Amino acid sequence: MLQSSRMSLQQTAESVEARIAAEPASARELGTDLLSIVSVLAGDVSLRKALADASNDAEGKRALVEGLFTGQVAAGAVAVVAEAAGRRWVRPQDFVTAVESAGVTAIAAAAQSESRLGRVEEELFRFARTVEAEHELGWALASPAPADSKRALVADLLGSKAAEETVLLAQQAVAHPRGVRASEALGRYGEILAARQNRSVAEVTVAQPLSAAQQERLAGVLSRTYGRELQLNLIVDPDVVGGVRVQVGDEVVSGTIADRLADVRRRLAG
Repeated sequence: MLQSSRMSLQQTAESVEARIAAEPASARELGTDLLSIVSVLAGDVSLRKALADASNDAEGKRALVEGLFTGQVAAGAVAVVAEAAGRRWVRPQDFVTAVESAGVTAIAAAAQSESRLGRVEEELFRFARTVEAEHELGWALASPAPADSKRALVADLLGSKAAEETVLLAQQAVAHPRGVRASEALGRYGEILAARQNRSVAEVTVAQPLSAAQQERLAGVLSRTYGRELQLNLIVDPDVVGGVRVQVGDEVVSGTIADRLADVRRRLAG
């Protein structure tokens, strides 16, 4: 995402945070409404292009948003989207991503107010890993099946044991992935949830399970290294052949034997 879009994304994030602070009891409704607008934008290329086009008049775009969504969703969600449409975006997808992130932020705030944000984060991570590991499931969720069918499948998979927010976010990720795998969309959502807890996510891949004490020590070392608290998402993969692979955002640090062998093979190949 280029600088102008990043600035607009930040402004949209600040806008939704202000609304959450002003009306915390309405955070879930705000988030649900914003994600429903994302669903409309994801399915209408002409609409998202019109709303993200900097050459179009900001007041005209506001009027378009209000005309489409007033009465369909709460006024706060309409206002957030109308304000976002008036900002500068490099690509239409950047605009949709900003609205989506605002929706996830509001859902996270609702979960946080009920002391289950950490639970939602963990459940989303586990679901993402299941989608990646079960190839038939991944294929089904990536198929051109109707969005409602995918939402129903997610509800069946997660059942009544998962938090309400987990089901909502998982359904959104699979129904409208917008060019990325569902697991990637879920990963983005997880980063937003972690940020709300003033943490970053460290995805740690190891060959064998770590004990609770080992996980605590590793979290401490990584948090000191990165200068901020990190939430460990632990992945056990025998193929790493030993060592540990850590990914924090776009940065990957790998000390696995498998990666070192792969590096040797690349060097020998020339």
